[in-house]
Amino acid sequence: MIRVLFVCIGNSCRSPMAEGFANYYGSHLLEASSAGIRPASIIQPETIQVMQESGIDISQQRSKGLQAMKLDWMDWVIVLEASLAGTLRLPSRKTRQLNWFVADPIGRSIDVYRSVRDELQVKVLDFIERVRQED
Repeated sequence: MIRVLFVCIGNSCRSPMAEGFANYYGSHLLEASSAGIRPASIIQPETIQVMQESGIDISQQRSKGLQAMKLDWMDWVIVLEASLAGTLRLPSRKTRQLNWFVADPIGRSIDVYRSVRDELQVKVLDFIERVRQED
């Protein structure tokens, strides 16, 4: 199994969505987690709602901090926040990093959450296809 970690600021919107999509669509190929550099301690209700609209239940996910993750176990780290680019110290050369700069929907309308969800769904599906081809 390929291990992938999605990272953003609060681990309450973008990275939980990406984790949900990756585990839903890529369960046969990868194991996804998510974390934030300053975890919000909750997954935003709007995040859960828009994912349920897509048929994916992430209500059992929890907001986690990056320090709680074992980066040396990860094959991929995918950064969703532009301000974090270049700030993560990857523990080994085997861990690869991608930067997907996706707008943070926190405090915005439900339509913005939907737009972010749709963007992440496309990116995650493309990533799964990339991993499948490399496998």
